[in-house]
Amino acid sequence: MIKGFSQVLILIGTLLLGSAAASGQIRPVRPAAPATSTVKATEQNLIPNADFLANPPLLGWRTNFDYESWHKNNKNYVRIVTDHAPRPGVRVVEINQPSAVASNQGTKLQSPFIKCEPGATYRASVDVMTWHPAAFARVSIMVYTTHPEPQLHMLATTQIPAMNGMPALKQCGRVQFADPKGGRTWVTTSREFTIPEKVSVKRATALLVESDIRDIEGMVVKLKDANHAVSKFLFEQLSDNTKKQMSIEPLPNTLGMLLVADLNKILKSGNIYTPERFGQVRLQGNITAAQEQYVSFREGDIENVDSMVARLQKGEDPLSKFLMERFATDTRRQIHNYGSNVKRHSTSSASEALQKALVKEFNELIQGGCLYAPKLFAHVRLASTTQAALKQNPRGPELIKLNRALLEEAYPTELVKAAASGPPGGDSVRTNRLLLEDTYPEIEQLKRRADVAQRPEYMAFQPEAFGTAPGEKSNITSYFCNFRIVKVKASE
Repeated sequence: MIKGFSQVLILIGTLLLGSAAASGQIRPVRPAAPATSTVKATEQNLIPNADFLANPPLLGWRTNFDYESWHKNNKNYVRIVTDHAPRPGVRVVEINQPSAVASNQGTKLQSPFIKCEPGATYRASVDVMTWHPAAFARVSIMVYTTHPEPQLHMLATTQIPAMNGMPALKQCGRVQFADPKGGRTWVTTSREFTIPEKVSVKRATALLVESDIRDIEGMVVKLKDANHAVSKFLFEQLSDNTKKQMSIEPLPNTLGMLLVADLNKILKSGNIYTPERFGQVRLQGNITAAQEQYVSFREGDIENVDSMVARLQKGEDPLSKFLMERFATDTRRQIHNYGSNVKRHSTSSASEALQKALVKEFNELIQGGCLYAPKLFAHVRLASTTQAALKQNPRGPELIKLNRALLEEAYPTELVKAAASGPPGGDSVRTNRLLLEDTYPEIEQLKRRADVAQRPEYMAFQPEAFGTAPGEKSNITSYFCNFRIVKVKASE
């Protein structure tokens, strides 16, 4: 009897629960989901101070990039405002920059560094509004690893010096978002990405480390020689502290570190070669990366193609006749055809093609034997420095310098002088290192350091704002808010 009554109660209770669940008053309890390594996208935003509610509002965010020459005034164009926010009370980043800045380097900021998990997948998003019609935004996630050689830090945009308790970092990846649409409307741009397990990091190959100065005493003696042009140039740029320690006997143990730091600043300052400065130096085998790049002809060095061709065509002076005999058949044909009908042949494309051919011919000539012969240059008034160089019977790099000088002085209105043509393109740091090695045997010769495999360690949100109206008088403004990075999947 009791058993039957209990069954009736259970049946009634079941019916009542089903009715309540159907009406929405009670939700059926579902079993808990099994544990999983996947993290939902709705979970914690990984960016500290993403809403700018801290004091100061930009706490942890970087707007100051003093170590980047292009962005030294960057912080002046970034502030937190509530104007134009998508909702009342929301704090947004305003980038308000002059049009000249917007059309060149632009303005940027970076979120605090976030520890990232190699192999994990993340989703990032941000809301953007470009206020000026010429403005556009670029949004990226920058990925970093610990710099393998922080003592060689070059302070470039891809490398960050140690600061605020963080080690020196080197950029090892960049996640680019689709460019958000312009206009005075808030739009969301987002991207899902996976951090690589490992990255290959190129190590510095040209800057000095302390062990590269093999004889610190000998190096100091030479740097103090004011009669040596290179030493005088270097010494004038050393820090006061380095100069002070160079005057102490015996030399302090800390001098090597200070001297290397100063010399590396000089190596990074742009091409240091000038003919006058390195005129006393006999440059050695690494000419390809240093002296040859400087003295070799480039297309822009043939300043007046028409005049050059006219002299070669006429062959009235012995040198022009000699050059035509040495040129390749195809080059001679281009010279003969050029200008036979001005309207037909003296086009920009014909000029460019002939310029390339002449550059090739001149570079082959100056890298061969000495071009000088009394009969060839009887009509040329040579500079005293060139005459002095001829008496020294130079070889190697010095002979190339001499040959270029001979051609420049024979064709003064047609060819640009090497000293005026500017430094060569490419890796000026490496070029400078090679120049110092040839000047000072105390410096160890350059060796390439192998790349290293490392794990990515940090990431940072980096929005940037630009503009395409350099003549615009008003500032170009963009806004950013609702920064978000969440982990959607852990590494396997």
